[in-house]
Amino acid sequence: MKLKIAGAALGAILLSTSAWAVPTPIDLNTFVQEGPLGNGNWNVAGDGNSVTQTINGNPTAFVSPNDFFNTQFQGSFSAGNDGDDDYMGFVFGFDADDTTPFFLFDWKQGQQLGSAPGFYLSEVTGGLNAIPFANHHLSTTGYNVIATSLGMGWVDNIVYDFTLEYTETLIKIDIAGGAFGAGQTIFNIATVGNTTGRFGFYNYSQSQVTYQGFTEAAAPSFCEQNPSSPQCTNQVPVPAPIALIGLGLLLMRRTALRS
Repeated sequence: MKLKIAGAALGAILLSTSAWAVPTPIDLNTFVQEGPLGNGNWNVAGDGNSVTQTINGNPTAFVSPNDFFNTQFQGSFSAGNDGDDDYMGFVFGFDADDTTPFFLFDWKQGQQLGSAPGFYLSEVTGGLNAIPFANHHLSTTGYNVIATSLGMGWVDNIVYDFTLEYTETLIKIDIAGGAFGAGQTIFNIATVGNTTGRFGFYNYSQSQVTYQGFTEAAAPSFCEQNPSSPQCTNQVPVPAPIALIGLGLLLMRRTALRS
């Protein structure tokens, strides 16, 4: 029995060494609107846990005050039935300077003006006004389409969970809820272009969209992701996870000897 207890303790230690840090809630009261003020109306709940955008207009974003990079974001979004079928999503690597590229992930509900329902991942230069409404799958000046996953639009009043991993090596976006069930990976690509900037929410010609329950967690370090790299294997200090495993094994041995 004591051996089993020790084994459970070791399991807990191993779980505690997960590469991703513990998620931290994001206070949306700290976010600010970007783009022309008339394009959006972002209403934050008093507790800072959710925000709803209520204007059906040109591109608008609601963005963090600080840069988020080498980070994992998790949260949910949903759109009420306002009679429209356009775009909701988020921006990352964002900078208010229109000359700095940023990434745009957006989701179209219905077919319109050459734009199909589904997901788009693009790199934008020239600010929010450089984002085209029609032919959204085609690259144009200031709008570079990196990847698409077309065919399925969002459904009114369905809450979708999403995860964004944005690191120096990876852009990975997962969606869960509705037809996506427990979760599906939409995009999983090597990071390209700009790698710094802010994170935020985005609407284009879509109102009554709510974003809620967002957290962020720090990504693992380079050596945690690449333990066999020479610059990591030559390090003198013992990595914390290995030290903790050794402690757990010692605990198991001592418990076995006493039983």
